[in-house]
Amino acid sequence: MPPVDPVSIAPFASAAGYGREIQEVEALYAETWLGFDAPRSLFASFPMKPNSKKLVRILALDLHPASFGYAVFENADLLDWGLCKCLGRDSMSLRSKLCALIDRWQPTRVLIRGGAPRREYRTVQAAARQAKVPLSELGREAVHEAFQTGKRLSRFDIAESVAAFYPVLTSRLPSRRKLGYGEPFQVRMFNAISTAIAFRRRLLHSAK
Repeated sequence: MPPVDPVSIAPFASAAGYGREIQEVEALYAETWLGFDAPRSLFASFPMKPNSKKLVRILALDLHPASFGYAVFENADLLDWGLCKCLGRDSMSLRSKLCALIDRWQPTRVLIRGGAPRREYRTVQAAARQAKVPLSELGREAVHEAFQTGKRLSRFDIAESVAAFYPVLTSRLPSRRKLGYGEPFQVRMFNAISTAIAFRRRLLHSAK
């Protein structure tokens, strides 16, 4: 896979330094939280800084029936990430987990990756409205364009590019799907992360 031009996502590279420093510590504190099977970030205890108008905290979601991947960014810093399985397609189960994430991280925006199932989308929409948090959606093509390097990249290629800038995610990289096999569950977490990166790039470009 051709490397992603560092300049194209340079605003996100700063968190990689944090990743290298906390990677070994996080491995010692892996736990299951709210149904998420992922290492808990050491940034989890950091609340939003008061009176910080320039800070943008995004909760990005890749929604699927009965499950979703998520990522939390504060500007360029990847604060948290994970996977969640709900009870069937129970809207209350999904909503309770989303509300817990929103309460914990207090995002300034909830972001959904395009192509989400209608029922799950509406559940997130209701949770965001209740929390008075703006909701945005970014299409899959826009995400691919943000990582484009001259050839069509797969989601696995994009996941590898993301892990190159955030080494703490390397151990979570999904195996490439083989013919006849379903998509690895881990892909959903990387989909959420790449969606947040692409969305922030758009914010930076629009601000110029």
